[in-house]
Amino acid sequence: MSQTLSIGLVADIHHGAQAGTKVGPAALPLLRDFVHWANGHPLDLVVELGDRINNLDADADLGLTREVAAALQPLAPPRAHLLGNHDNHDLSRPQAEAAMQLRFDSWSRDLKGWHLVFWNADTCVKGKSQFLFDAADLHWLEADLAATALPTLVFTHLPLDQGSMVGNFYFEKYLAGFAHYGNAAQAREVIERSGKVVACLAGHTHWNARSTIDGIHFLTVHSLTESFTTWPHPTGAYALLQVDSQLRLEVFGRDPAYCRLPVRRPGQHWASLTRPFAPRPEVSSPAMQARIARIDGGGG
Repeated sequence: MSQTLSIGLVADIHHGAQAGTKVGPAALPLLRDFVHWANGHPLDLVVELGDRINNLDADADLGLTREVAAALQPLAPPRAHLLGNHDNHDLSRPQAEAAMQLRFDSWSRDLKGWHLVFWNADTCVKGKSQFLFDAADLHWLEADLAATALPTLVFTHLPLDQGSMVGNFYFEKYLAGFAHYGNAAQAREVIERSGKVVACLAGHTHWNARSTIDGIHFLTVHSLTESFTTWPHPTGAYALLQVDSQLRLEVFGRDPAYCRLPVRRPGQHWASLTRPFAPRPEVSSPAMQARIARIDGGGG
């Protein structure tokens, strides 16, 4: 059994001016609180899930990104970062990389018997009608999963489960269709077929959410500065993920959440969904026929 892995998570920092319900001016003070918390806990890793800024224009975005990078610099644990759609809306990927002083290629590492995948698939949506990753992104993910024998966690900016957005301030109506990759099912097929992925962690949709598909848990962490669920105050959300024989995720802040979930065995899958409907059993007794007739007829 793999050792207990402890990871700090922070998502959708959105540093900058106030933008709707994203309380950008609160980002750096809240980020300092997160850094203080992370440095006070025995974390193996900190993962920042993208959307560090409220984008404005290229010059402003470079400055905002550098300020977030400086605020994260005191973190003691190792770090991993993902590129969000606001991070590369007005900046090119190389510009965002220069401001953060790191690369935003997809990459992976092994830690305490776990394989961790940081899938920086395309998140640029400027001028597009939906998010789409390309064939190269998908090929990279498939090759990476094929190359490991370890239980795996996949980290992305956008969730991959295409879960319901009913009630979501941004994605139910205003930005309907932009909550997920339009071709996310292709990524799930690769992930499910690998038989290795335990969970996929993401941000982007600005609320805590969970679904399970084929035994794989899809978990979304709330935004640090979002306020639509905690109006008028920012959530101050960040999370602790711990994985061993079980997966435990606790989200802190004004909109807390907690879940404890099973970790599926390698190669384990849910039963096939191609099973035909069971035929209606033959009923011979008059009493049973009468009972079914009452049910079918709406009787008591």
